[in-house]
Amino acid sequence: MNQATLRYEPQEKAPHALAAAMGAQIVLLILTAIMVTPLVIARTAGVSPGETAWLVFAALIAAGLSTWMQATRLGPIGSGFTLFVGSNVAFISVSVAAIQGGGLALLATLAALSAFATFAFTKWLPALRRILTPAVGGTVLMLMALSVAPVVWGMLKRVPPAFEGTPAVPAVAGSTLIVIILIVLFAGGIFRLWAPLLGVIVGTAVAASYGMTDTSAIAAAPWIGLPDAGWPGLALDFPPIFWGLLPAFVLISLVGCIETYADGVAVQRIAYRKPAPIDFRRVQGAINADGAGSLIAGLLGTVPNTVYSTSVGVVELTGVASRRVGWWGGLFILLLAVSPKVGAAVAAIPSPVAGAYILVLIVILFGHGIRLVTEEGLGFEVGIAVCLGFWVGLGAQEGKIYNEMLPSWAQIVSSNGTTVGGVTAIVLMLLLSIKQRSRDRLSVPLAIASVTPVRELIQRFSHRLGWDKPAEDRLVLVAEEAILFLLEAHHGHSHAKPGQIHVRLRRAGDEAEIELVCAPVGQNAEAAITALTDAGTPDEASAISLRLLRGIAREVRHLQYRDTDYLLMRVDSAA
Repeated sequence: MNQATLRYEPQEKAPHALAAAMGAQIVLLILTAIMVTPLVIARTAGVSPGETAWLVFAALIAAGLSTWMQATRLGPIGSGFTLFVGSNVAFISVSVAAIQGGGLALLATLAALSAFATFAFTKWLPALRRILTPAVGGTVLMLMALSVAPVVWGMLKRVPPAFEGTPAVPAVAGSTLIVIILIVLFAGGIFRLWAPLLGVIVGTAVAASYGMTDTSAIAAAPWIGLPDAGWPGLALDFPPIFWGLLPAFVLISLVGCIETYADGVAVQRIAYRKPAPIDFRRVQGAINADGAGSLIAGLLGTVPNTVYSTSVGVVELTGVASRRVGWWGGLFILLLAVSPKVGAAVAAIPSPVAGAYILVLIVILFGHGIRLVTEEGLGFEVGIAVCLGFWVGLGAQEGKIYNEMLPSWAQIVSSNGTTVGGVTAIVLMLLLSIKQRSRDRLSVPLAIASVTPVRELIQRFSHRLGWDKPAEDRLVLVAEEAILFLLEAHHGHSHAKPGQIHVRLRRAGDEAEIELVCAPVGQNAEAAITALTDAGTPDEASAISLRLLRGIAREVRHLQYRDTDYLLMRVDSAA
């Protein structure tokens, strides 16, 4: 989509009729994903129909409230964009293990407590950005897809006894899979988004033709009502299986943070008519809303949720980014939650249809993991970290890595490939980060007088690299002008006394990267440089600094988080 053709930006009020129609369309697209995931978990874990209805009901309530939080921005929670939220398919295998080990109450406790890892991730996002990288997230995603695969194989064959071993079973699963794949491969634009729903409809129709579906529960269910089963409560006795599954829940939650991070960045790139730097405070808000939504889901006793990238695709296709779409969509999800007839309709979906649907999702999940791993280039060292993490995780999942030699309590953790592989990759990335830590760093007050020690630091850095005097002077000039800009921006943003500024220098090939870290200053250097015109006022100190930065630095990036600003500049050693 050409951003110039964007019809409504997030803050603009699209007509309620248009917003409601778009909200309803997106809900139809994602409703199957929200409801089928808890349905698959319930069937695999073998819970009662009443508990199954509760899982689906709670998932819809959590999804509707989370979608509202994303659009609204309640303090540090929410992005202010239309980001629809729903059940996270990555939690299928660990949720099944939790229910089988301690019922819905144990699932509720694990989901609620692991949500706090999301808030910690947001708080430490700037510091973790070199450790919990997209490559690590991609590795965990691929391992999660592998861990869900056994559940899928079981679903594809789970049918009433009369149909076991008959051609009807592969026909039902195959029709679902073929329809989805054909639409995904050959349809374009918005039609591709309908592939999962249409596949489920066709697969269910084929199952009905064989007499495999039972619609009596749909006819008997009321249009409005609540599940027969009540709130499952929380398991606060913390059995050994709780401690065994908690690391996996936390790790999957952290990977969900990385995915939401990507969605929070992507939606900002398409939601405005004029390109603007990414506001990482809004990205943090999106992740916090994910955590709050997963906390609600856990307290209600259902699977954690996550942002659905479908909502980003719909904004790009339609040109409507108004947050009113999110408000209406969240309302529709909540209304559907109190309709037992809708829940009964989803519960009537045959297991082979649900299995084929989830198979497509985990294939997409695995592919997304591959893209994350290769997103920033896979160098030798990072490749060792993520590939070793993947294969160690795969070995642990298969029980091949000395699991039998560990104590019984540790075997619960070591048998989860997602946990073992993810932790392995994170530890290796941490070691790599320590190795690459800048030797040339300095912390000084954000003041004019600090230019002198910064200049001396750069001179030592340049001498060690063997840079000539003109290259050293360019590096010094960029650092000085950046400090002046931050100082001017701070004075315009706050009357408080400027705090410390941390200066870090790194070599990046034939370039040097200067990183200035300080408290929030309000103005964004990237946005200000973009707004510069030749007719700007030349006697403003900030304008002069910005012009020099634009002319000398090869790249200027200003990352603004809730508590910290990172101003990164790259300078070439060549003239």
